[in-house]
Parts: sequence; structure tokens; C-alpha cells
Amino acid sequence: MIAEMYKRREKLAYIYLTILLLVFGGYITWNIPADRSEWLETLFFLGPVLLIIFIAVSSRNHYNKVKDLSIPHSKKPIIDLDHIVLKQDSSAITRLLAFENSGEFIGKYQPVQLPKWLYPVAVFKPSLLTLFPFKTSFVSSDGNTLFMFERKGFKKSLITVYDQKGEVLGVYQQEEFKGLFHIKGELKDENDQPILPVKVSGTSGDFTLKDHANRRWAYFYNGRFPHEYTKIFRDTDNAIVEISNAITLKEKKLLLALIGYLFLERSNRK
Repeated sequence: MIAEMYKRREKLAYIYLTILLLVFGGYITWNIPADRSEWLETLFFLGPVLLIIFIAVSSRNHYNKVKDLSIPHSKKPIIDLDHIVLKQDSSAITRLLAFENSGEFIGKYQPVQLPKWLYPVAVFKPSLLTLFPFKTSFVSSDGNTLFMFERKGFKKSLITVYDQKGEVLGVYQQEEFKGLFHIKGELKDENDQPILPVKVSGTSGDFTLKDHANRRWAYFYNGRFPHEYTKIFRDTDNAIVEISNAITLKEKKLLLALIGYLFLERSNRK
């Protein structure tokens, strides 16, 4: 799984490198530099080319280090855990991998029913996906879908959360375009009653989610991924979520769907 992630990252790097070289070749063909100064001006392409080559080589080195490693699968469902670690997967369509803070793989947030015409949009600029309707599911390490959420709307995003049977659990409503650096919204139950206000940084930083009764539902922070394969990931600055066990099972499913959506949003905004 982790080896496949680095393999995809290497593949994407070569795809972007090919596109960049084609653009550069077309530019040189139609605008042949007339003198030395104009040739020097074209060297600005060299920076992105070297960066992409570095990413490809680095991904290959990481792949060689982890290709024989096996990440154990969690024996606990995500709804029974009080901590999860989220890692952005390397793919054209942004996905999130979820782990226990002891290292076991829990599952992944991944898009489903994404129209084919949206794939070029996702490859070009993943953040633009937030402007279109799409559905995301959480698939556990054993392949079972535990819950889903579907986004609709433009100026105001409406994220409907479903259980594994397709029954509505609640709705998260988020205001768009009112803040460039903050996300603001409200989580509601199936009866459209507000249960959790949301106001977080749209790019990075620690934050806490508390309901109207001042109960803490979740705490988000960057920290160490404490398990034997730490060097596979960052030593620090990993997205970790502490989840309250004082909320109901339905509230926890709503919270986990909200967590997935918020982090997909933050990943796309970077």
C-alpha cells in the first residue's frame, strides 16, 4: 500500500515532466530565442524540471526502501478508535489514508461516482473539485464501506452524510467564498438541528471542535507518527485527530465524515 503510494507519486512526476517538456519544446519551436539573453530567459523552465526530477528520484528511493515492508491492518473499526492519523495519498484524485497512532492501517477516504469529465479538472487543480458535486466513501482495511458523504452546492456547500445502508445521518453546511483562510460551517442531524459549529483554518494549524454545550468532539494537531515505520512518513508534522468517546455512535459517524471532508478540503487548498 505505502509502496504503491510512492510508485504513483513517481508515475505522476514523470507525467508532469513529459507535459512540461512538451510545453517547453513547443515554446522553443514557435519562439526560437534570437540571442544569448533570450536563451537565458528560457531557463526559468529549468527550475520546475529539476524539481519534478527530484520528486521522481526521491519517490523511487522511498519505494525501494518500503517495497518489502508490510503495514499491518487494524483489528478495530474506526468508530472504536479515539485517535487517527491522516496521510494524503499520492494520486491524481486526492484520497486520505487513515492509520491508528500505533501504525495499523484503518482504511481510506476515497471518491466514488466521480464523473469522468471531472478527472481532467482534478488532475489540473484538485481544489476545483470543491466547486462540483461528488461523493466520498470511507472504506475500511477489509474492504467494507462504513459511511459516505456527498457534496452539492456552489456558494454554500451541503455535505450529506449516509450510513452504510444509504440512510441519511445528517448534513454539514459550509459557507464558501466568505473567507480565504478559514472554513466555517455547521453540522446538523437528520432533523436539520444544529449539533456542532465548525470554524477552522483552511490550510494548516491545530484546532478544536466543540458543540454548543462546550463538549469537545475532536482535537486536531500535528505531531509524531509513533510507530516502528515512522521513517516511512514524516518524523513530525503528521495530521492527528483525537476523537471523543463521550459522543454517540451516530454523532461519531457524522464527525468522522466531517473529518474526512475537512482534511480533503485542506489538502486541496494547499
